[in-house]
Amino acid sequence: MKKAADGTHRSAGIGRRMRAAIATAAVGAATAAAGSASAAVQLTLPGTEVDGVQVAIRYDDFLSYSNALLREIQNTSPTILPKSTYGDYSFATGTGGLDLLLYTGAGTKNRNQNVGGNAALDFEDPASAPAGGASTFDGWWGKNDQNNDGIADGVNGPVSVGNILNYLHFVNPLNSIPVFYMDMNQIGSNASLLFSARVALIDPVTGALVHEWALDTTLQPGDGAFDEGSQALAAGLTPAVTGDSGATYGPVNHNLGSGKADFIAYAPTMDLSLFDQNLLFVVEFHMDGINDGFEEIFLSGAIAVTPPPPNGVPEPTTLALLGLGLGGLGWLNRRRKPAR
Repeated sequence: MKKAADGTHRSAGIGRRMRAAIATAAVGAATAAAGSASAAVQLTLPGTEVDGVQVAIRYDDFLSYSNALLREIQNTSPTILPKSTYGDYSFATGTGGLDLLLYTGAGTKNRNQNVGGNAALDFEDPASAPAGGASTFDGWWGKNDQNNDGIADGVNGPVSVGNILNYLHFVNPLNSIPVFYMDMNQIGSNASLLFSARVALIDPVTGALVHEWALDTTLQPGDGAFDEGSQALAAGLTPAVTGDSGATYGPVNHNLGSGKADFIAYAPTMDLSLFDQNLLFVVEFHMDGINDGFEEIFLSGAIAVTPPPPNGVPEPTTLALLGLGLGGLGWLNRRRKPAR
């Protein structure tokens, strides 16, 4: 992996805590509608606090949530997020075969075929987690070249913007913004990992970059300008916090490999209906510090989102992060990975 241009290794101090309206997620019943399923989860904004506790944070173009913390709040008395209103944050990864698997260590061949039982929804195989002993990973999903070496891999790719839109509309006809989530499983000696990622729309003829959304800790105006080396620390175990109600939440363990979504992330401006459907849809992700158990990363159409208003979400430098870790991928500290 390349080092950031300035070669530095920064970490951010904890900013002051800000109050915002409740960040909510509502889980609806899965109902059939014209051959489509309704959204299973809906994230609504503005707001990054629940009971005065920080649950989400913006990192560059993405907004991230600690879904593990949301589960903890939901299951702690007093009831702040009743399941009868918001649904159950303990939804299983894959959501009944409706989600696309982008990264796994549990076998990859043909894992994204006939998604949701729809023979028209066939996608590229997930990238495969490295063999035991490896501590780093660089992967690309969506361009049929998961090693980024210019050689087609024969993994049922590539993937177009139109393919993703068809999938999103099959699951929820009103949704054009993909959402990503991770089931974290760092069971070795190091419970945390470093992570950066981007989504790139590529011209299939020229290979030119048309648009991108960056998930890193270098905050920049507008979309894109991915800084791979500016990785976020995904904390496995985060300390307990006390809400305005007096309830204590945590410690929160993001690290169980439990088949639950620990972190959720999406880019509010990633409305794919605004782009040429022939463009390639490529997800690039980089991890450092991985060990033993393997993570799983999904793209979901069952999590619908409402984009926040401008300036509706505070920046990391003004937030008390409260040790959240990969806050949906949900992040903790600004940190640069060491040069290799």
